[in-house]
Amino acid sequence: MSAYRAPESGSGRRQGALELAIKLGMIGLLILLCFQIVAPFLLPVIWGVILAIALFGGFTYISGVLGGREKVAAALITLLTLVLLLGPVGVLAAKLVENLQDLAGKLQSGALDLPTPPVSVLDWPFVGEQLYNFWNLGATDMEWALSEQADKLQDAGGWLLNLAAGLGGGFLQFLLAVLIAGLLLPNAKSARRAIFAFADKVMDTNGAYFVDLAGATIRNVALGVMGIALLQSLLSGMAFLFVEVPAAGLLAFLVLLFSAVQIGPLIVVVPVTIYVFWSAELLHAILFTIWIVPVSFLDTALKPILVSRGLDTPMIVIFVGVIGGTLSFGIIGLFVGPVALGIGYKVLVEWTKSSETAISED
Repeated sequence: MSAYRAPESGSGRRQGALELAIKLGMIGLLILLCFQIVAPFLLPVIWGVILAIALFGGFTYISGVLGGREKVAAALITLLTLVLLLGPVGVLAAKLVENLQDLAGKLQSGALDLPTPPVSVLDWPFVGEQLYNFWNLGATDMEWALSEQADKLQDAGGWLLNLAAGLGGGFLQFLLAVLIAGLLLPNAKSARRAIFAFADKVMDTNGAYFVDLAGATIRNVALGVMGIALLQSLLSGMAFLFVEVPAAGLLAFLVLLFSAVQIGPLIVVVPVTIYVFWSAELLHAILFTIWIVPVSFLDTALKPILVSRGLDTPMIVIFVGVIGGTLSFGIIGLFVGPVALGIGYKVLVEWTKSSETAISED
């Protein structure tokens, strides 16, 4: 015979609801507090995870060569990446900060000017006269244009100064992300199992498929788009520094930006090559051209090697990810943005396809 349980009174129900609300409030407050504590490290952690996934293939190969010593392989990859960041990438980043600060100062002071073109430009075949007239117009009317747009130029200068100030913090975030990736690589297999178990809990079906899809998208975008863009920017920047092109850091950053959004570096490289032939010694100009032409077409050669499943993410998704990520999170957002948006796009497309298939079968 079961014991009789009296129904709860109204005051008892109110007391239970109040206790539940207090518990939920405390849990929510704890989650918010934890998020605020880890928020400064969130982007480096995300980029560290992306780097670990993108570098996992190379890590597996190196650990195999070293006889399965995974910690040594991870330390070696981390060390090589840090040397790359602290070496040529660090030099170009410092040049970029210097160029941005100089340009911002000129914009805010109204001292931005364009030198008049040399008469020899008129003798250039095909484009000499048109280029001379366009150049001369910009040089002679620049003072008037600056006076008319003084307020907007000062705002632009302030934005450039903020961007330059944020580059230092972004560079430190990159270093932290590399260290995080180095710590994650030896534990990648156990982390993969945990992620698959979590996906199976969250999704009724196809959890493992979506995890694999996200991993493939990270490798394709991080290596096939951003990795190649960074390599082209680095090699181009070294060439710009060699021939002492003005604003070499800013031009290298533009190569990175245009390569990332799939426009390509030629929009920057071609005018720079013309300038080098006009201003530098002939031997230096020839060596610069021999170097810069293969660099400009690196994406054509490397994408079939680095992209495993074919990069079918639309260019508009990459473009929005690059621009939106940079505007929202600074220099590290330039890399995290397209990867995150690419994952979201691919997962959404595949999820939509699976839902349509299930509906058609019903």
